[in-house]
Amino acid sequence: MKMHEKSAVTALVIALLSCAYVAFMAVPVEAAAGAKLTAGVTKKVLENGITVLVKESTANDVVAVQLIVGMGAKFESDKEAGISRLLQQCMLKGTKARTAEQIANEIESVGGRINAGSTKEVGFIQLACTSEGLGKALDVFFDVISDPTFPIDEVNKEKALQIRRIKERKDQLFASTVDLVQETLYENHPFHKPGEGYEETVETLGRDQVLEAYKRFYRPENMIIAAVGNLDSKKFMKEVEKRLKRVKAAGKKLTVELPAITLAEPRTKLNYKESSSAWIVVTYPAPGPSQNDYLPAQVLDSVLGGSMNSRLFTELRDKKGLGYQVGSFYAGYSRDAFVGAYIGTRPDQFEVAKDAILEEVGKLRSAGITDEELVNTKTYLRGAYIINLESNASQATSFATNESFGIGYDFANRYLEGIGNVTKDDVLRVANTYFGTYALGSILPESATEKTQKNEGREQEQEQE
Repeated sequence: MKMHEKSAVTALVIALLSCAYVAFMAVPVEAAAGAKLTAGVTKKVLENGITVLVKESTANDVVAVQLIVGMGAKFESDKEAGISRLLQQCMLKGTKARTAEQIANEIESVGGRINAGSTKEVGFIQLACTSEGLGKALDVFFDVISDPTFPIDEVNKEKALQIRRIKERKDQLFASTVDLVQETLYENHPFHKPGEGYEETVETLGRDQVLEAYKRFYRPENMIIAAVGNLDSKKFMKEVEKRLKRVKAAGKKLTVELPAITLAEPRTKLNYKESSSAWIVVTYPAPGPSQNDYLPAQVLDSVLGGSMNSRLFTELRDKKGLGYQVGSFYAGYSRDAFVGAYIGTRPDQFEVAKDAILEEVGKLRSAGITDEELVNTKTYLRGAYIINLESNASQATSFATNESFGIGYDFANRYLEGIGNVTKDDVLRVANTYFGTYALGSILPESATEKTQKNEGREQEQEQE
C-alpha cells in the first residue's frame, strides 16, 4: 500500500471515531524535552461552574477558542440516538439576535471561521480568528452558546441531512464495518451507537427534542472553554464571565454510569452487501486515557498496526499479500476504548486474513515486542503527539477535551513523559490482559442466494403495502 492510501484509511478512522491525537510523521524524542506543552495555561472555574482555560501565545496572530460540552452517544438513550449530533448541527442556525446567514457573515467579515459538531462523548463549537477580529467574533460565539433559537425549518433541514448521511454511510464499506464491530463489541454499552444515530431514531426527533437536549447538556458545570493565541488572558476571562454569567448553575456536572465490557468468548457478526471486497475489523477492549495501562496499550497498537512499518502492514500486506489496506487504530474514548485491527481483502481470503490478524496478536501475547520496536515506537508516538499539537486550534481542543474527560488539561505533559517510561514488560502485560478475547465485524459480498432472498423480502413487503 502506498503512503497516501494508508493515510487516507487512517484519516477515515479518525473521522469515524473522532480520535483525539493522530499524525503521520515523527520527530526526534529530544523535541519533547523542551518546554511543556501546557506551559502558561491559566485555569479558572467561574461562579456558575464554567471552566475556562487560556494560554497566551504570540507565535502568530491567530486566536482559537474551543467550547467543549459533555454530550454524545455516551449520554443518549438508544431511543434518542443522534440527538447530540442534530443539536450541534443546529447551534449555528440562528439566535435571538442573528439569523444563520448573519452568524456566518459576521464571522467571515473578520476573516474567521466557526463550526460545531460532536463525538460520542462531547459536543464542540470551534472559533478561529485574528487577534484584531476577536472582539467581534466573540460577540457571535457567545450569542450562539447562550441564545440559540433552533428555527423549526432549520431543524427539519438538518434532520433530513443527517438521515441522508446515515444512508450514505451504509454504502461506505469500511465505515459500515467499524459501526458493525462497535455494535458487536459494546452491546448494551452506550458506545455501541453511531454518532449520527439511526434512521429510525433520527426520524422521531424534532425541535422539541433539540431544545430539551440543549437544556440538558448546556449546563455550566458541563461546559469548558479554552482559548489559545495572541490575546490577553485576564481580559478574556472577564469577557467569558460577563457574557455567560446569566447561564445559571445546574448543581452538578452531567455524568453517566457505564456498564463493564465483558467478552466471555469471541463475538462475530457478518453483514453482506454488494461488493467485490471483504472488510474485517477485529477489536479488543482497551483502556482509555482516564484508565491505567493506556500508555502501554498505545505502544502495543502502534507496533501491531499503527504505523507504516507495523507488524500487520509488514506481514499481511508486504509478505503475504493478503490485503491492500491493513493496519490498526485506537478508539480514543476517555474510558472503555478499543484497539481495532483491520484489513480490506479478497472475499476468498477472508478466513486466511482473519487468522493472520489473530496470529500476529498471538505473537505479541507470547513474545511481546523487541527492543528496536520499543525505541522506534516511543519516538514515533511522542513525535506525532507533538506535531499534532502545533496549532493554536489543536491545543485549545486538547486542553478542553482532556479537562472534560477528567484527566486534566495538562494530560499532554504526562503523555509525553509516560510514553518515555513504557517498558517491554509493560507492553507484554497489557497484551495478555486485554488482547485475549475479541469482537469481530465483517462485511462480505452477497451471494446469489442472499440476493434472491433479499429481493423476495422486498416483493413481500410491496405486496403487503
